[in-house]
Amino acid sequence: MTSTYQDLPVYSTGSAPAGLMTRAQLRGAGRRLRPGQKNRPRAWLYCMPRHHHAPLYSLEQTSPQPTDAQLAALAAGRAIWWKQRACPHCDDIHKGWCDQEMVAMFRADHDAAAKWARQVLDDPATVVLDTETTGLHDGARIVEVAVLGVDGTVLLDSLVNPGVSIPAEAARIHGITDTAVSTAPTFSDLLVPLTTALHGRKVVIYNRDFDKRRLAVELHHHYSARWVNLEKPCNGRRRIHPAARAWLAAQSWEDCAMVAYAEWCGDWTWDYEARDDEPLYRQGDYRWQKLPSAGHRAADDCRAVIEVLKEMAGSA
Repeated sequence: MTSTYQDLPVYSTGSAPAGLMTRAQLRGAGRRLRPGQKNRPRAWLYCMPRHHHAPLYSLEQTSPQPTDAQLAALAAGRAIWWKQRACPHCDDIHKGWCDQEMVAMFRADHDAAAKWARQVLDDPATVVLDTETTGLHDGARIVEVAVLGVDGTVLLDSLVNPGVSIPAEAARIHGITDTAVSTAPTFSDLLVPLTTALHGRKVVIYNRDFDKRRLAVELHHHYSARWVNLEKPCNGRRRIHPAARAWLAAQSWEDCAMVAYAEWCGDWTWDYEARDDEPLYRQGDYRWQKLPSAGHRAADDCRAVIEVLKEMAGSA
């Protein structure tokens, strides 16, 4: 047996000074090592049966074992710490979201969409608007417009002469040709009836952003032909006519029915470029749903929207 081990003195059983103890002896004496002292023994105890060295520590490296009251206070503090950081859905601490959170989000969005649909149908001042156009590009013109009350009352249903030729691919979808709109009124002719149909009412549109852009284009053409736009360009581009913006701002636009229907269906799609630690609602979105029973005519699509609202409201 050497007199030193790892540059520390080595004692045989029973020869160690009274102030040096093994960890088992410290536990028996009601002491425990302070943090960071485990790897700092003061000496070694050579154990004959297994020929190994047990570390010896001095009392100044230890602290008294906690009392029952201290242990209870420590447990209470840990419970508070856990409650502040644990997921409210699964009561566990994890990075990002959990399956229970996703289910809760789906349920909340579904219920919110159903409640919105019920409120829309219960309000007699709500109307549904739909348009058919010459295409899906930014400059597409309106070839048909319809406004129906939520009870099915037809407030406006008319073809519109866009002043431009209707592309064949658009005509194949909605069946409206240049011949059909040759004697139809222009959007300017229908602006007063359209304004009357929407005045004081909440407007629901299945694809709200698209139809509002089409209305903005038509309103811009209408007012530009009558009043000069004196606004300065914004970022090098001239915005739509101020009167057109004022007309759009005067209407009461409801939430997009297509977005609400997508949330009600709950068909989730992931954004794989999103970061894992971002909130769940920012890692994807609900896939847009085609309008069931859409006939690609303005009035028929308005009726299809009303049926979708009734289906959604049925689960409210």
